[in-house]
Amino acid sequence: MNKIKLVLVMIIWGSLGVFTRSIPLSALNLAFLRALIALPVLFTVLKIKKRDSKKINLVLLKPYLISGVLLGFGWLTLFYGFKHTSISSAVIIYNMCPVYVMIAAPLILKESISKIQITVIATSFLGLSLIVSNNLLEGYGYMGMALSAISGMLYAAIVLINRGIKTRVDNQTATFAQIFTAMIVLLPFVLAEGNILTVVTLDIRAIIYTLLLGVLHTGLAYTLFFSLSTQMQSVELVAYSYLEPLFGILFSVLVIGEQLTMLQIVGGILILGSTYIGEILKSKKMSACEKSS
Repeated sequence: MNKIKLVLVMIIWGSLGVFTRSIPLSALNLAFLRALIALPVLFTVLKIKKRDSKKINLVLLKPYLISGVLLGFGWLTLFYGFKHTSISSAVIIYNMCPVYVMIAAPLILKESISKIQITVIATSFLGLSLIVSNNLLEGYGYMGMALSAISGMLYAAIVLINRGIKTRVDNQTATFAQIFTAMIVLLPFVLAEGNILTVVTLDIRAIIYTLLLGVLHTGLAYTLFFSLSTQMQSVELVAYSYLEPLFGILFSVLVIGEQLTMLQIVGGILILGSTYIGEILKSKKMSACEKSS
């Protein structure tokens, strides 16, 4: 049953690009509204899960607040990527995130890097070069690809911050703190842009899509994913997480009508295939170490 729930989460997150394209709002407004609409859902879950618990020391929330800032800008750049390049390309480029973690972890966390990881990095950048070449041939500029890549880098930074946290808080509190911070950090930019009130001019379909972006894609999906993360092995979580980009590409083809070229297919296989193998091998190694200790 847990695996079915996890697949459902991947389907929901995989449809993010299609929803973004279907809502006639700026990427900034979408990122802000996503956080704003999700907060009541997350707050309700937080109160239900922590009804009898003690207050959290605010010092413990510091790394989550920092990652919340990165999360807000990560959403923003990803939504810009969806709107300025093909959804399939944005999804694949964004999913270079594990590669950025592999590169940065030895420098920041002093982790060792294996020959397999070096191979994964080289293979992934080869795939990235194919994706970039294809997009330029199809007439897309660098903006969408660059923003998608920045989004992946920001998420990689969040992963590194989470790895470095020594004293953790529960997932519900961490998620609420991150998304609340994301909303706060985006608010000044939304006010400066000055067109948030365009949301009242949306038709009923766009309003429903916007509500789903906050409630379903964020509030409920995040809650379900983190509840599953405490019940499933890390190897399973890593394996199933690669369904998200696959569903993202599938939705872009079936719903938006995007056509995949051979360069995109080969580039996607090189990036997603190599990072999948690298992450699976790492998760299995960590699981073996935990069992032997």
